[in-house]
Amino acid sequence: MLEFLHTPADIKRFLEIMRVFLKYGWESAVEIKKMKERFPFLSRLEGSRVGGEELPNPVKLRKIFEELGPTFIKFGQMLSTRPDLIKEEFIVELKKLQDEAPPFDFVEVRHIIKKELGKNVETIYRKFDKTPVAAASLGQVHLAELKNGRHVAVKIQRPDIEHTIQEDIHIISFIAGLIEQSLTSTKYYNPTEVAKEFAETLNKELDYNREGKNAEKFAHNFRNSPNVKIPKIFWKYTSRRVLTLEKVQGKKISAFYNNKSKALKKKIALDYIDCFFKQVLVHGFFQADPHPANVFVSIHKGKPIISLVDFGMVGRMDYETRDNFATAMVLIVEKNIKGLTKQLLAMKLIDRLDDEKEFMIDLSETIDYFYDAEFQRIDFAGFNNALIGIMIKHHARVPKHYLLFLRSMSIAQDTVQKLHPDINFIENAKPYIIKIMEEKTKPGYMVKSFKENYFELNRFVRDLPESVMHIFKKMEEEDFKISIEAHTLAKAFQKALIP
Repeated sequence: MLEFLHTPADIKRFLEIMRVFLKYGWESAVEIKKMKERFPFLSRLEGSRVGGEELPNPVKLRKIFEELGPTFIKFGQMLSTRPDLIKEEFIVELKKLQDEAPPFDFVEVRHIIKKELGKNVETIYRKFDKTPVAAASLGQVHLAELKNGRHVAVKIQRPDIEHTIQEDIHIISFIAGLIEQSLTSTKYYNPTEVAKEFAETLNKELDYNREGKNAEKFAHNFRNSPNVKIPKIFWKYTSRRVLTLEKVQGKKISAFYNNKSKALKKKIALDYIDCFFKQVLVHGFFQADPHPANVFVSIHKGKPIISLVDFGMVGRMDYETRDNFATAMVLIVEKNIKGLTKQLLAMKLIDRLDDEKEFMIDLSETIDYFYDAEFQRIDFAGFNNALIGIMIKHHARVPKHYLLFLRSMSIAQDTVQKLHPDINFIENAKPYIIKIMEEKTKPGYMVKSFKENYFELNRFVRDLPESVMHIFKKMEEEDFKISIEAHTLAKAFQKALIP
C-alpha cells in the first residue's frame, strides 16, 4: 500500500481527503492527477463529483476545508494569514472559515475531567453548566463555579482530537512533499516547511498548559496597567486537555461597534491601541490572534477595562526586532522610500535586490496608494499585504515573525477602525516608538548590545589569526602574486587630483 500510511484508519482518511477534493472538481489543488499516476486506485473515487465546477476556486477550497473538519479549518485559517503563499481572493474567502463546531456530549466532558484532573466534576466544582457557551474545532468552554465561590470558565479539549489532528497533519505533510517534488514552481514557497510550521503551531495550541503559562506571562507584563485585565489561571484544575481560568467580565469588543456613545467608543479604541502597542513594542510578547472574540471590554466607573483571552498562539519579538519595526513604521509614515529600503535590508526581510531602483518605485507607489492624505495616516493592514506582494515579486522571503506581527496589526487596526474610524492608529504608537528611539542613545543600550553580541565578537577575534594564516598559506602554496601597473595607477591619481 502507501508507505506513509501505517494503519487502515490512515488509509481510510487519506481516501476521504482525496474524495472531497475530487467531489468539488479541483484536482489541481493537491496535484491529484500526478498522484493517480503513482497510486492508480485513486481513479476509483472519480464518481463522487457534485458538480462544483461552476464555483470559483476560492469558494471550492473553503468548502473543501469545511467538509474535511477541524485540522483543515485550522489550516485554512492559517493560510488566510499568509499573503506570501496565496492570492488575495483566496485570503478573503478563507477568512470566512469559522472555528465553530457542534458541542460534544456532557458525558464526554465528565470523562475527560476525571481522566485529566483525577476527580469528578462535582468534587472540583460547586456548579458546572452542562451547556457550553462556546464550541470550537479543538474544544469547548463551560461556565462553572469552584467550591470557594470563584466563577470560572473551563476549556475542555475534544475527545480524540489530538489523534485526529496528528493523522491529518501526517497526510498534509505527505501531500505537501508530493507537490514540492512535482512542481518546481512551488519550491520557493516551500510547502513542506509550511506544513511543518502548521504542525508545530497546532501542537502548541493543543497543550493547554502552554496556554496557561502564556496567560501568566501576559498578566505579569500588564501587572501595572489598571485598564488591562488578564484572567487568572487555576493550576490545580488545569492540565494538557483541561484549562480552568477566571471568568472574564464584560462583552466582546465587537459588541461596542454600534454603541451610541462616540466618546466611549473612542476611549475603548485608544485603550485597546495602547494595550496592543505595549504588547508589541514594550513587552515583545503579543497575542497573535487578537480577533474581537478574544478581546472583552467591561465598564468600571465610566472607564473601560480591556480583558484578553485565548493565548494559544502568541508572537515574540526581541529588542532588536522591536527597534527595527519601530524604525520602519516611522520611515513608512514619513514616506522615506530610500531609508525604508535600507531598513528592510537591515531587518533581513530582504536578502538582496536585483533591481533596487525598481523596488523603490514599487514601494513608493504602494505607500502613495495606502496613504490617507486627509487623516495623515497609513492603512498598515493594506500596506503590509501589498508590501509582501512586492517582496515576492523581487524574490524576497518573508520571515515568520513578520507575518505574525502583520496578522496582529491588521486585526487590531480593523477593530479600532470599526470602533472609531477617525483615529490615527500609528499616531498613538508614537510614545512607544519615541521611547525605543531614545533608548538607543543611552549608554545602557550600548552595554546591552555589547553583551548580546559578546560571544559572536569573541568568536570572531579567536578565529581571526587562524583565518589570516590560512590566507597566507594559500598565497604561499599557489605562488600568489600581486602586480600593479604603475603607469595606469599614476594616470588614475593624476586624473583624480588635477581638474
